[in-house]
This record gives sequence, C-alpha cells and structure tokens, in this order.
Amino acid sequence: MLKGSFSAELDTEVRNRKILVFISCVLFAFLILSGRLFYLQYIRYEENYQNSENNRQRKVVLKAERGSIFDRTGKVLVRNRPSYQVVISARELKDKDSVFARLLNIRDAAGERVFDSATVDTAFQRSRWIRNRPLRILEDASPEQAALIEERAMDLPGVMTVVESRREYPYETMAAHVFGYTGELSEEELKKEEYQSYSLGDRLGKKGLEQQYEEEFRGRDGMKYVEVNAYGREVGLIQGMETQEAIPGHHLITTLDFDIQAAAEAAFPDSMRGAVVALDPRTGEILAMVSAPRLDPNIFSLRRRERNKGWAQVALDTTHPLTNRAISGVYPPASVFKLVSAGAGLEYGFVRPTTHMSKPCTGGYQFGSRYQRCWGTHGSLDLVNALRLSCDTYFYQLGLLMGMEPINEFGRRFGLGSVLGVDIPGERSGWLPDSVSFNARNKRSGWRWTRGLILNLSIGQGQLVTPLQEAALVGGIATGKGVYEPHLMKEIRDVDHELVMRYIPSKVHQGEMKPETHQMLLDAMDSVVNHPGGTGRRAALPGIRVGGKSGSGEWKKGEKTHAWFVSVAPLDNPQIAVATVIEAAGGGGAQAAPVCRKVMEAYFKKYPAVKEVQP
Repeated sequence: MLKGSFSAELDTEVRNRKILVFISCVLFAFLILSGRLFYLQYIRYEENYQNSENNRQRKVVLKAERGSIFDRTGKVLVRNRPSYQVVISARELKDKDSVFARLLNIRDAAGERVFDSATVDTAFQRSRWIRNRPLRILEDASPEQAALIEERAMDLPGVMTVVESRREYPYETMAAHVFGYTGELSEEELKKEEYQSYSLGDRLGKKGLEQQYEEEFRGRDGMKYVEVNAYGREVGLIQGMETQEAIPGHHLITTLDFDIQAAAEAAFPDSMRGAVVALDPRTGEILAMVSAPRLDPNIFSLRRRERNKGWAQVALDTTHPLTNRAISGVYPPASVFKLVSAGAGLEYGFVRPTTHMSKPCTGGYQFGSRYQRCWGTHGSLDLVNALRLSCDTYFYQLGLLMGMEPINEFGRRFGLGSVLGVDIPGERSGWLPDSVSFNARNKRSGWRWTRGLILNLSIGQGQLVTPLQEAALVGGIATGKGVYEPHLMKEIRDVDHELVMRYIPSKVHQGEMKPETHQMLLDAMDSVVNHPGGTGRRAALPGIRVGGKSGSGEWKKGEKTHAWFVSVAPLDNPQIAVATVIEAAGGGGAQAAPVCRKVMEAYFKKYPAVKEVQP
C-alpha cells in the first residue's frame, strides 16, 4: 500500500514538472514574439513603414518624346512610333518559378510562343541584383502580344507592359545616311562621362543628324509617383507627390527638299555605288544627298533578334552600305580637276584663254622615255576648248609648266584638301599631294616624288576628293563668291513649332580669283554642256544655261573608271550645284551627267530660275 502511494506521488510530480516546462516554453515563446512585435512596431516603425510605402508606391520615369525631322517645306521625314515593351519588376515579382512557367506557356493566335526562354531566364537572373528598374523580357511587342499579357495580369504578378517611342523612317532608305539612326545605350557607353545623364536602356543617336543633334532631339525626362496593387499594376497617382512632366525634344527643320531628294534617289538606283550631292552655292544649304548602296535605318528600331540579323547583314556587306560616300568616300577627281589646273594657270599668268600649248594633241604626250596617252586626238587647242574636250595632252603640258604649288593653292581656295564642316559626323578631308606629303605618305613603300607625277596630277589622277567637296568647288567657281559651309540644319523648333535657332550661312573659303579667270571658267563649263562637241551634253536643260565638267577617275587597272560629273545652273546666277560620282561605271559624261540633269530638272520644276539682278 505504501509502495503504490509513493509511485502515484512520483508520477504526479513528473507530470507537474512537464506541465511547468511546457508553460515556461510557451511563456518564453510568447515573450520572444511580444519582443519581436515591439521591436518591429515601435523600434523599427519608421523603417518598416517606409518599406511598406515603397511597396505600395512606385517612381515612374516619363520618357521624353524625341523631336522629329522635317524637310525645308515642313514634310515629316523622321518621326516616332509607339512600341510595347513587356518588362518585369523585381520588387513585385512573386513566385518566380511559377511566373516563369506561365510566361513560357503563353502562345499567340498562330500557336507560337510569345517569349523566348533564354531571354526570360536572363532577365530573371538579373533581377536578383537589379531591383530598382524594370527589366525587358519582350521587346517591341505587337498589340496582340501586349493584350495577351494584360489579360493574364492576375496570374503574372510583377510582369507588365509599358509603352515607349521608337524612331520610324517612313521613307525607309531615303536619305538614310543623312539621318543616321538611334540605338540603345550599352553598359560600356554608360560608363563614359558624356553619357552620365543617361540611364541603361535609353536610346540615343548613332551617326548622321540623329547623332549630331542628339542634345536637341532628346528632350528632358519627367517622373511621377503612382500607387500599385499586389500585382504591381498602377492604381493611380499618389496625392501630394510632385509630378514632373516630360519635356519633348526639339524638331529639326532640314535644308533637304523632299522632291529633289526623291529625284536624286530615283536617278541613282541601288544597283550602283557612289553618291550625289546637290546644294545651294549661295548659302551652303544641302538640298539632296544620296549615298549608295543604301540601308534602311528602321532595322535599328526592331526587336533585338531582327536587329542583330539586320546589323549582321549590313556589317558583313562588302559594299559597305554604312559608309556615307557623299562625305566619307574619297575618289580621284579625274578631269573635273582640270577646272582647278586651268584656274591656277590663269591666276598665276601661265596661260590666257587663247593660249595654245607648244605641242598639239596627237593622242598623247612624250615625257622623256615615257609616253602619256590622251583619251583622244584633239590637235591644237586653246584653254576653253581644251576644257570642253577634256584634252589630257593640253593639261600635261600646263601642269609641267606650273608645277603643283600653284595648282594646289588654287584648289585650297575652294576647300579641297580640308573638311568643309558639314553638320553630320564622318566628313573626310581628301588629299592634295605635293612632294613633301607624297614622300611622307609613301615612305614605307619606297616611292619618291618625281616630276613625272605632275602629268597625272594635273588631270586629277592622284588627288582624293569627296562628292561634297566637288559640289562646293563647282558652286564656288560658278558664283565667284567663295564657298559657304555646307549644312543640313535650317532651323530648330520646339514642340509648339516656335523658332529656337536658325542657321546663319557662313563663308568658309573666300574663293577669290580674277574676273578674267572667273569668266573663262564659266565659258568653259558652258561649252562642256552646251557646245555640240562638249563632253557633258547629257546634262543640258531646255531654257536653262547649265555648266558642268565630266571626269573618268582611274582607280584599278583593268576596271572601269569612276564616272564623275559636276554641274551648276543657271550660269548667270547659280542657284544649284550638283556633284555625282558612280563607282566603276565608265565615262562621266555618259553615266553621271544624266543623274545631274534629273536632279536639276526637279529643282527648276519647283524653283524657277532667277536671273541675276545687276546693281
């Protein structure tokens, strides 16, 4: 009996002890929870409240609309289009594996997957350390694809569609080298000091006017603060938080004329390589600029896959369609340069318009043991007729008579051998060789300057010029009033089309010459086009006195020459100067002169010829 009572008391004591331990654990856990709640609600109140507010509200950057590009009459040449982007926000992205699987299961009406698994996976991986900005998972989505995402908003927390603007070139390849294109800022570029005001993912101008006037085009971004729900969708603006509206970029009114540009494009098919430049020699305004082969800048506004494919095709194209041949292509000027040689001879008194050389043209010229051929047999000629028939033999002798110094000096009066300052990147200076520069340039090959080189240089075989320089040269010679800086910006206007800036023509080369020299060169250019035996008859226009000069530039043995033609009209009061070069096409008078004529036809159809008013 005593033993059973002791055993019961022992069981009761053990049970009570266990109950006490359990109650102590419960009380301890309660104290921990109470302490944690006190810590979170009182000690960390401000911080937690702010985190809660941050989850509820979002700062949204309002991207500024990029300014448009117009021709001189107000016709839109470059504009913007809306582009849907599907992005993820790391802060609102819940249950990543589930969202990832749902995204990959979304298919369009044709049954094709909307999302690329590699792209989505990369974005999800980056979301681990990039949490302060959206990450794109579908670029330039179609309206149908954007609608599919919005329909599944409840199943895709943290996934949303946003709208941004992208560049659109409605006339595709027209003037593509003038406009350039826009591209996304890379992480490497973002590290550079000049891009500190940009954010990753911003688009900026690359090449052409887009690059040159980037600051004017880009505008200024704004921002707003919005309230979001648990799925990351905007509910509305947060009252009391300041909203800064985006300020759109400025519009650029160019000097280009749509109709003249279209005529130049039509006259120069993409099957040819080369360039056309038309400008107003009185102001330097560029009316048309074509470089072929062309490219479509719209490819740079497509999705990454299509963009990379288009870029690869362009980059690997051996015809180099990215090069703006009008300002970056350098060619031997060929017989167009005879205008410079003739002008130098007159300016320095070596010849007069009626001067005949000592040896008539019998098909070539003997210089020591070397026989330098002429393209024809022209007999004894004066200077004007030597230019009209483009007789090499005459200019061989004139070049030897003068030497290269006076020839180069006269060329530099009109901007040859230097950049003219056109307002798009990539202009090259060309080259006017003399003994010093020739020896320096050919030091490695061991070639040395000899007097015999003057024979080639006097007829434009050896120098390097751009089509822009040739248009400026013929325009400056024809006006007799120097060379104005070629430019494409006519005006800059704000979003309300109020004037912000207007270009003021600036003379960059005086182009000084004697009245006798000026008149002789005008007569010679007139003879080239309007005389029955002139080499530029195909550039003639009824009722308009056109002047010009042809050329055929040798560049590779056994290949056709580069075809050159420069023209200006009307000769009594020049309003337009045109330069055309067609690579490996043959004679300039036959191939390039018709292109110049079509451009001038378009000009005078729109802008009738104005006769010079005598003071």
